[in-house]
Amino acid sequence: MADSLDNSGPLAGLKVLDLTEHMAGPFCTMILADMGAEVVKIERPGRGDAVRAWGDGSERNPYFRYINRNKKGVTLDYKQAEGRALFVRLVEQSDVLVENYRPNVMPRAGLGYDDLRRRNPRLIYAQLSGLGYDGPYAGRGGFDLIAQGMGGIMHVTGEPDGPPISVGLPICDLGTGMWAVQGILAALYERERTGEGRLVECSLLETAIGFSSWTSAQWLADQQEPTRQGSRHRQNAPYQRMKTQDGYLMIGAAGEAIWQRCAAALGHPEWGADPRFATNAARLQNRAALEAVIEAVLATNTTAHWVAVLEEAGVPCGPVYNYAQMFADPQVRHRELVQYASDPELGAVPHIRTPIRIADEIRVRAVAPKLGEHNTEIFGRLGVTAADLAALRDKGVV
Repeated sequence: MADSLDNSGPLAGLKVLDLTEHMAGPFCTMILADMGAEVVKIERPGRGDAVRAWGDGSERNPYFRYINRNKKGVTLDYKQAEGRALFVRLVEQSDVLVENYRPNVMPRAGLGYDDLRRRNPRLIYAQLSGLGYDGPYAGRGGFDLIAQGMGGIMHVTGEPDGPPISVGLPICDLGTGMWAVQGILAALYERERTGEGRLVECSLLETAIGFSSWTSAQWLADQQEPTRQGSRHRQNAPYQRMKTQDGYLMIGAAGEAIWQRCAAALGHPEWGADPRFATNAARLQNRAALEAVIEAVLATNTTAHWVAVLEEAGVPCGPVYNYAQMFADPQVRHRELVQYASDPELGAVPHIRTPIRIADEIRVRAVAPKLGEHNTEIFGRLGVTAADLAALRDKGVV
């Protein structure tokens, strides 16, 4: 169990300023912190990140805690002259700055990339936005579900006879955070050669469209609108969710050899020669009939039974879990997806680790910071004394 920040990890020694809120930006800096970077989260004095108030608003709040672990926290109003001076000094000592304000906020304050690179030419400045930092929509705010709608994700999600629906997770927020990490790492690698920093831009809208992959590739080739398929694969059958006696099962019998094994394992080898099902094209054309006959068989036993049967036959498959089942799965437990950090009030606090393994160096080290918890340490590096901090606190600067 982790209980303190340390200097280990692939990014040990990297200094990151985190000016982000909500999900995409904090997720980006969380990954950097998990990799060993020192991430200093800057929050508004007195209030902090808006997500601190989510849930019951207490330290137990899992929304803030999850994506702000492994970070150090300070409070600073950089709109005030004294706060601005401290902020610029922090920038001068940092490698990376990450922010997700509306596009005009930081430049209007004289703290945009062009301003700060003059103070620190090596600075990697990452901007995360809803719809992009230029173009006709640059001034708009953006959130995950807006990007899912505008970026085509909702259009292809849901049952064929139902309305567009969103993915059940903030996929555009999370994806934008992940893309930003990749951009930052690429810029850092380039800086090793050039000595110069870079501006890195990512947006939720571009993440949504980037995730469309094969679906967009097909539209660009033939301009035919994709249709909603529920859990069904667009090019292969049966490759989809099927109902069993006690739940659901995903079957991936894509390819003729696997389909033949699947039919035999389900007790109906004759399906392999049935003209409705003999080829993938026929199965796609007769998908409703295919689903009906398969689910009639699956209804006679449990998900666990059929997973064992199909696995034995070499047919890719897996159960559709709820969260309790997922966290109880022996593979999930073996891979230690849940890691713990110690908190004096809450005890051992569970977190989902970043799903990258480089030995054990990418991990949860400490819980999210209390508001302003590291003011003394971080500002002390700049020569700010306890008396100075007290005076700045009285002015609302920290």
